[in-house]
Amino acid sequence: MRTAAPNAPKVTTTAVARLRLAAQGLVPAGSVGESLGQLDDPADVVRRMTALQSQDLSSGLLAVGVRARAGTASGVAAALASGAVVRTWTMRGTLFLVAAEDARVFVRLAADRVMRSASSRHRGLGIAEEDVAVVRKVAESRLAGDIGMTRAELFEAFEAAGQPTAAQRGIHLLSILSHRMVLVQGPLRGRQQEFRLADEWLPRADGLSGDDAVEHLARRYLAAHGPADERDFAWWLGQPLGVVRGPFAAAAADCTALDFDGRVLFCAPEVAALLDTRAGARTVVALPGFDELLLGYRERAVAVPDVYVQRVIPGINGVFKATVTVGGRAVGTWVKGGTPAAPRVVPELFEELGPAAAAGVTRAAARIEEFWAG
Repeated sequence: MRTAAPNAPKVTTTAVARLRLAAQGLVPAGSVGESLGQLDDPADVVRRMTALQSQDLSSGLLAVGVRARAGTASGVAAALASGAVVRTWTMRGTLFLVAAEDARVFVRLAADRVMRSASSRHRGLGIAEEDVAVVRKVAESRLAGDIGMTRAELFEAFEAAGQPTAAQRGIHLLSILSHRMVLVQGPLRGRQQEFRLADEWLPRADGLSGDDAVEHLARRYLAAHGPADERDFAWWLGQPLGVVRGPFAAAAADCTALDFDGRVLFCAPEVAALLDTRAGARTVVALPGFDELLLGYRERAVAVPDVYVQRVIPGINGVFKATVTVGGRAVGTWVKGGTPAAPRVVPELFEELGPAAAAGVTRAAARIEEFWAG
């Protein structure tokens, strides 16, 4: 653990929480200025965030929507349909939404490590290289010419070629093809997402690899997630600390250092400039499950007070509930109620809030409902 520089401003948990809220584009522009304010285009939101965790598709779409001015489900779907945003397995073997031009950089960095960690599972499922060759041929044949197929349709094609897909074998085959940059997930078809051929759907590689790619992503991570440190970035990127340390230090050289209980955290200067203000302190946001505000860092204590951990992550089992946050700190969860035609956000608060915060919860819930309706 690094010790903060002697002159670094000391920050509290509350301050770190609201600065992260601002960095992630979750504070209204009137409080933080246009440089940190919310963006109109969902694709630009994804680019600014660098990547948004999306193993649950609906949560991933909503994570984009709450960071966009007047973001709607149809607007995020349009970004996927245009090819500007894609969803694929990247860091930590998890699905993320990323800008199309970034997909190859992420997958190139992650593939070897993720596939090594999954190798015993692949052997247990009876997946050998010849099996991968079969499904690759099927996918390339069936998807050529900018054709899209859902997971169920690809599974049917794999089964017809003699490749079983039950017991998660099919999803692992899709993951392997995605880590080899054969497939990527693009447009929505109803509640399903179509797979496309990566070489037809993505821009060509930009050449970034190794330390250059890590430094490039570290700069963007700090801009959209800071205050954070090298351990946060290493966890987020799914790489050993030794791999990211040098590139992270180079990226952090342009950032402001903060002393957080002896830890040195870095953030963009425009984010650090908010330290002496109250920006974000009263901002109420309803966030989807698995949101970057909680999962974008190695530790959860900044966003989720210890007393509420079991209520946000029951059993500490890796399933993160949708949360209601005030100033970047969880004060409750929410569930989807109503009907499919008229969904409603039903908050479940952990504590009694003052009138201003309670009114903010009502507005935050309405914002989610507007997202689904649009």
